[in-house]
Amino acid sequence: MANDDLHTVTIHSRVNRGAAIACWALIAAIGGLLVLQSEPRGAVAAAIVALWLGYAVLVFLWAPALVVDDRASRIRNPLRTIEVVWDALIHVDTKYALTLFTPGRSWPVWVAPQPGALAARRAARRSRDEDRSAPRSPLDTGVRVGDLPGTESGDAAALVRRRWAERADRSADADAIAVPVTVHWARAAALVLGPVLASTVPLLV
Repeated sequence: MANDDLHTVTIHSRVNRGAAIACWALIAAIGGLLVLQSEPRGAVAAAIVALWLGYAVLVFLWAPALVVDDRASRIRNPLRTIEVVWDALIHVDTKYALTLFTPGRSWPVWVAPQPGALAARRAARRSRDEDRSAPRSPLDTGVRVGDLPGTESGDAAALVRRRWAERADRSADADAIAVPVTVHWARAAALVLGPVLASTVPLLV
């Protein structure tokens, strides 16, 4: 996460980016072995599949982000980007994942999933250790798992709620405010075409 003192804060998932690096290393190792050990057609197919898998990791694990600034929260999910201006936001929830609600719609944030049980217990323990005056774990006081400080969903939700409280015009009509959605058609096409190329290009070799 970028410095919260700045006007614009960009949030990426640490877990997802760590998984992306591990996936790329595995794809490179296995893909390289297959390319070296296969006949020309098989090598071409293996190379295309490896590139396609690497691109899929980029789209689903590395690229997604949540960008929070003075005007809006921009949710950069794998296949679409949603811009939720503060005046259009009506509710922030962390069940399953950080989700921003506008009239009639809900927008899950890919980079801020609710933590698992183990991660939640660790975050609750850290929170209690940092606040010695707290008699009990945050989980024992009714704090929702997804709102725990130190978790990706909890930290992102806290930032969004703070900016929303500071910037929203409470007299604005949320129903009248558009929520722009940009679909990443090029990404979707590349993900669909990868297997097609892997099956057809080797036939031309």
